Amino acid sequence: MEHNRRLWKIIYTDFTGAERRAVELISKELGALVLREKGVYRINVLPVEKKGAALDRNAVILGVYGENQLISRYIKETEIPKNGYVVKVFDNPETPVHKLVLITAREKVNLFYGAVDFVDDYFVKAAPVNVNGLRQADEIFDRENIPDYYHASAPAIKTRAIFTWGHPINDYRHYIDNMARMKLNQLIIWNDFVPVNAKEVVDYAHSYGIRVIWGYAWGLTPDCKSIDLNVDYMDQLSDAVVAQYEREYRDIPGDGIYFQSFTELHADYLGGHLVAEAVTDFVNKTARKLLTKYPDLLIQFGLHAWSVENHLSFLSEVDKRVEVMWEDCGSFPYDYEPAVSCEEDFKKTIDFTDQIIHLRKEGATSVLFKGNMVLDWERFVHQSGPYILGEASKAVSSHDIEMLKPIWRHFQSQWQKEGKYAYEMARHIAEQTGGDMTVGIAGQFAGGHWFSEALCAQILWECDGPYEGILDKVSKRRCVDFV
Repeated sequence: MEHNRRLWKIIYTDFTGAERRAVELISKELGALVLREKGVYRINVLPVEKKGAALDRNAVILGVYGENQLISRYIKETEIPKNGYVVKVFDNPETPVHKLVLITAREKVNLFYGAVDFVDDYFVKAAPVNVNGLRQADEIFDRENIPDYYHASAPAIKTRAIFTWGHPINDYRHYIDNMARMKLNQLIIWNDFVPVNAKEVVDYAHSYGIRVIWGYAWGLTPDCKSIDLNVDYMDQLSDAVVAQYEREYRDIPGDGIYFQSFTELHADYLGGHLVAEAVTDFVNKTARKLLTKYPDLLIQFGLHAWSVENHLSFLSEVDKRVEVMWEDCGSFPYDYEPAVSCEEDFKKTIDFTDQIIHLRKEGATSVLFKGNMVLDWERFVHQSGPYILGEASKAVSSHDIEMLKPIWRHFQSQWQKEGKYAYEMARHIAEQTGGDMTVGIAGQFAGGHWFSEALCAQILWECDGPYEGILDKVSKRRCVDFV
C-alpha cells in the first residue's frame, strides 16, 4: 500500500471502557476502507498506538479532553458542548501531506459518540461525488484532497432508551453494539425470568456507558382483567413484588428496575375500583417498602394512559422517587402503527403530553415512543424458565431476521412518511423540559440497525435541528439496514 493517502494509524489515550469501544469501531470501519486493495492479496493492519506516538502518517487521535496535549493544542475545551463531543478533520500543520482527525469529549461515552459521527457521518460527507458517473464510498481515502470537517454535537434528549423484551435478543453483543452506534444510552429489558448471564449482559452494556434496567411484572396479567384490586389482595401482591425483587434482582448487576402493573386497560374501572387510584396506592405502598431498604434503587413505573387519562390527579401523587414512564398517550409516536390520521389527533396528543410533563411537582417523568416491530401477540409464549440471553446460534438469528424483513419493510415505509411526527413530538418535549427527560423507543429491534429505529434514535439526539437534515443523514449511513 504505497499510496500515502491510505496510510493511517489510530492514537488513543486509554484503552478501556467506552474509549476502547471507540477505538475498536474506528479500527473496524476505517480499516474496511484502507486495509485492502481490490484484486490484490496483500494483508495490512491498522496501527493502534498509545498517545505520544509519531505523527508519520494520517492519524485519528482520540481521548477525553485534557488527557492529550495534542488535542488541546487544536481544540478549546469551550468548543465541547455539554454532554457532547467534537470531531475535527484538518491538514496536519507540521506535515501538511497528512490528515489529522481529532475526536474529544469530557466523558468517554461521548467520546464514543464522536467516533460514531466520524465513521457514519464524516465518511458519507467525504465520499467523492461525480454527477457524470458513479463513485464508490470506499474511495474516500483515494482522493487527492481528503476534505476537512468540523462537528460539535450534543443530545437534545439527555436519556435515550430502548424498551424491549428479552425473547427476541439473539445476540446481545450485536444488539448493544447497534444501540451504542445509534447513541442510545439506556436499555430496559422485560423478562419473565432473570437471564443466567445477566452479569455479562450488563458488563457489556456498561462498557459503552449504557445503563441496564431489568423489567418484571407488578401484578400485570395478559389482559389485566383478572386481577383483584381489593385491599387485602393488593397488600399480598405488594409483599410478593418486594420478595421477588430480593430473591431475583437485588443481587444481580443492573441500574434499576422497570415494572408494569394493571393499567393496560381500555377502562377507567376494574371490579368497581378506579384504576388510577388503585394503581397509585399500590405503587406508592410497594415503592416505600423497597426504597426504605434500598434507597438508591431506581424504579421506573411503566404506565398505560388508556385507563388513567381521565383521572390524572391521582397519578400526580405517585412517590417522587419513582420515575413514571408513560405509553399509549395518543396518536403516533405513541401508537403501534406509525401513522397519524389527522392533525387534530396529533394536536390532542401534544396537549396530553404537556399534561403529563407538568403533572408532578417532583419526580421524573418519561415517555415511550412506539411505531416499531413488536412481538406477535397472537402467538406469544411466556418464557418458561431462566435462560441464556442473546447467545443464540447463527441459524436462529438468520431465521428471525429473514422472517421479519417483510414486516420491517412496512415500518421502513411508514417512518419515511410519518417520521416527522416523532420529530415534532421529540422537539416539543425537548423544548418543554430542556431535554432533561427520558424518551424511550419501544419495540423488537434484534438483528439489525433498522432504518425506523435509527431514524427515531437520531431524532432524539438532534431534534433541535431541521428534520430534513436528520432524515438525509440517517438514510445515507452505511450501517443502517434497509429492506
